Amino acid sequence: MAILNGIASKLKGSAGSLTFRRTGGRTIVSEKVTDVKVTRTEPQQRHRTKWANCVQMYKGIRPLINYGFESKPQNLSDYNMFVKVNMQQTPVYLTKQQVAGGACVAAPYQITQGSLPAIVITGEGRNAATNIFIADLTLGAATTVAEFSKAVVDNNPDYRYGDQISYFIVKQKVNESTGIPYCQFKASSIILDAANTENLWNIVPKNGFSAQDGCLAHSGNDGDCVFAWVHSRKSNGKTLVSSQQLIDANSKLAEYQGEMAYSLAASSYGESNSAFLTPDGVSTGAGSPSINPNPGGGSQGGGDSL
Repeated sequence: MAILNGIASKLKGSAGSLTFRRTGGRTIVSEKVTDVKVTRTEPQQRHRTKWANCVQMYKGIRPLINYGFESKPQNLSDYNMFVKVNMQQTPVYLTKQQVAGGACVAAPYQITQGSLPAIVITGEGRNAATNIFIADLTLGAATTVAEFSKAVVDNNPDYRYGDQISYFIVKQKVNESTGIPYCQFKASSIILDAANTENLWNIVPKNGFSAQDGCLAHSGNDGDCVFAWVHSRKSNGKTLVSSQQLIDANSKLAEYQGEMAYSLAASSYGESNSAFLTPDGVSTGAGSPSINPNPGGGSQGGGDSL
C-alpha cells in the first residue's frame, strides 16, 4: 500500500492489478489480492457433506434434549455441543439434492453429556440391554410404576426415587415418492416413584421397557431406528444427566457412509478443487498438477511413491 502525491493523487478506481481510493484528502493505492481461497477442497467438501445430517438430527431431537449437555461452556449452546461432539463420529454423507429435500438419516449420535454414570449397553441393535438391574421382576401389562421403581432403586446404587429414566427412539423412514430418507423422533420417560400404581406400559413403550436376563432392555421390532436410554436427576436446581449415545439398529445407515457415499455427495456440490503444491487450498493458477514421481532418478521424501 502507498500514498500518492501530485497528479496521481487524483486517481480513483482500478487500473490493472492496482486499486486507487480517496480518503482524508489523500489517494491510497493498493495491489489487488489475486490469490483466491478455493471453497471446494476435499476437507471442505467432507465437512459440508457430513454437517447437514448432524444438523437435521439435532433439529428433530432438539425439543427432547434440553439440558442434555450438562457442563457446556457459557458461550456454547446445546446445538453447538451436539454438533461439536458428533462431527467427530462416523460421518453420514448427504447430497445437495437430499439436503434440499429435508433428508435425515438416523445415526448413532451422542445426545447427552453429563456427570451421572453412563447407562452401559450390552448386545447390539434391537437386542440391546442396559446394565439397569431389575432382578427377578417380570415386566408385563400389569407391572406398575411403583414395582418397577422399587426394583431399580433396590438393585442399582446409582439410582434413587425421584430420578427419571427416559427412552429415545428415532425411526428411519423413506419418502416413497422421492426416495429421500427422513426421521420420526419420539421420547418417553418414567419418574421412579414408590407410590405410583399406574401401569408402566401405559406411560412408556414396551419396546423400550422390557426385561432381558434380569436387566432393562429393548424388545420387539421397531424397524430401522436408533434408540437410547438416559438417566437424569434434578439436584440443587440443576439437571444432571448420564452421557449417552444412540444405539444403531438402522440397516439403511450404511448407504450414506463410506467413500462411495462421500463421492456421490461431493459430486453433487461440484468436484473438489485443490492445488497439489499450494498450502491451505489457495489457488495460484489454472490447470491440473503434473506429477513426476522420480525426477532425476532421486528418491522422494515425505510422501508415498506414486
